[in-house]
Amino acid sequence: MVRVAVIGVGNIGYHHARNYSEIPDATLIAVADLDAKRGQAAAERFGCQFYERYEEMLEHERIEAVSIALPTGLHYRVALDVIGAGVATLVERPIASTVEEARTLVAVSREMNTVLAVGHIERFNPAVRELKRRIDAGELGDVTSVVAKRVGMLPPQVKDANVIVDLGVHDIDIINYLLGKLPTAVSATGGRALLSDRFDHAELFLKYDNIGCYIQVNWITPLKIRTLSVTGARGYAELNYITQKLDIYQTNLERHFDDFGDFVLRFGNPQTIAVPLVQEEPLRLELQSFLQTVQGLDSAVVTGEEGVEALIVAEWAMRQMGVVSASA
Repeated sequence: MVRVAVIGVGNIGYHHARNYSEIPDATLIAVADLDAKRGQAAAERFGCQFYERYEEMLEHERIEAVSIALPTGLHYRVALDVIGAGVATLVERPIASTVEEARTLVAVSREMNTVLAVGHIERFNPAVRELKRRIDAGELGDVTSVVAKRVGMLPPQVKDANVIVDLGVHDIDIINYLLGKLPTAVSATGGRALLSDRFDHAELFLKYDNIGCYIQVNWITPLKIRTLSVTGARGYAELNYITQKLDIYQTNLERHFDDFGDFVLRFGNPQTIAVPLVQEEPLRLELQSFLQTVQGLDSAVVTGEEGVEALIVAEWAMRQMGVVSASA
């Protein structure tokens, strides 16, 4: 059993605590939150101790692993304290506000020989895992393009990050993961449609050698959409993160010569495959993977290094837009 705690129990942090209280391999020891009413309610709900200050929690409790689910601007300072205490750490994405901060966290975790994971939750969506398996097996052929759409209204709790860092980093990480490499070129555009202090919509164009990728993110669409499509030489895939649905369209292609001896291609109707998937909560799978890593078992945890890579690309895109900080 791994003794765990959660720092920050608003929104996603509450669900970290809920899952830890239900996972057989975990014992939820405590939660910490500056909002005493919210923190106390979570502690009573899940049968654990409550602390307003996480520093006191680290001092008084014997904890082996911690989830940090705080606003992005607090990730670095809090994670540095937790890692410095020798406690395995899962920090929600993005890993930090800047690449420099992120690299420091990775370096300190190495010095302390402590697990550092990043909460890129979409990696644990069953549809994403199956799509990755099929791409690696060559079912789509050579991938030529990836298109991601992640749009909806502004979450009220997001107050210190722009749309690229808060939303775009999800799809940056997923494309890195699916293709197994980092982009060779990045360009981006965006603006402030509803917010005056931060970019609330952006379009990113990533090039992975000869593979073109497009990411659309915004907080201005009145409908929540989370989709991904992949085109390859042998087929096409459509994925819906919300419904965990994956459809594969296999190319039906004939190659032959016409009456004049010219080489021609003919496309027949594609074979459509609605991939059967067992729906599971991605956060539960993510936390189980983290716990397995803490116990020294093999797992698919998203490492601190991978969190840095996603943030590097996000910063690259922001520079193309003239943005100098994650909160702009």
